[in-house]
Amino acid sequence: MPKYPDDPFARPGSPWTAFAAAKSIQETARTIRVNVLAVVEEAAATGATGDDVAAHLELHVTQVRSRLSELLAAKKITNSGRVRVGVSGRHTTVWVLPQFAPVEDDNGEAQVA
Repeated sequence: MPKYPDDPFARPGSPWTAFAAAKSIQETARTIRVNVLAVVEEAAATGATGDDVAAHLELHVTQVRSRLSELLAAKKITNSGRVRVGVSGRHTTVWVLPQFAPVEDDNGEAQVA
């Protein structure tokens, strides 16, 4: 049985097509996840958005966002506390490796480098 975040999944109660899609992308998702992590690693403290990663890997952003969610759940990446304006014109999260995560000050406020 697949285990999230190592394998894509469908939520209980989802239509059968969701389960079929999760199963069909399983092998591809592993490869994409490795590549997504490599892009975030390369971005270092600057970080990368889903749009940045998708453009770099020439993938659709929905493929990348799912892999970012899996990497976040696996604690391989974290939210930088910063946002950038994405392709949609909306603010989007900047992802970084945990070593570049913001540190809280004495007041519990995130201090972003």
